[in-house]
Amino acid sequence: MSTYTVGEIVAWLAVTAILGFVLGWLARELALRSRAETLEAAAFPVPRPVAPEAGPEPEPEPEPEPEAVPARLPATGDGPPSPEHLIKGKTSSMIFHPPGSPSYARTSADTWFRTEEDAVAAGFRKPRNA
Repeated sequence: MSTYTVGEIVAWLAVTAILGFVLGWLARELALRSRAETLEAAAFPVPRPVAPEAGPEPEPEPEPEPEAVPARLPATGDGPPSPEHLIKGKTSSMIFHPPGSPSYARTSADTWFRTEEDAVAAGFRKPRNA
């Protein structure tokens, strides 16, 4: 004979019955919710995005014109920033030095100009000894 008492066996049967009931109820609930979601999705479909009607094609944008070389460029090192910018400008004195100026070689440029007219237009003046 077994070592379990009648009371212990009844308790195990009761726990097993309750566990079976709970698991059955969960399975049924999940099935019902799944079915309800399927029916709701069929009753209220999600609208799909509508493609816009084909109209006249937009005109292509015109090609941008090449940028003009600016009249004034900041100093970027030892030499001029481009072959066109040969006039040195010193912002502390507001004096520009063209290549023929006696001070041209020893002047460190803060800015560079293409022409003397560009330097004058920017507020710089020519050195007195030039």
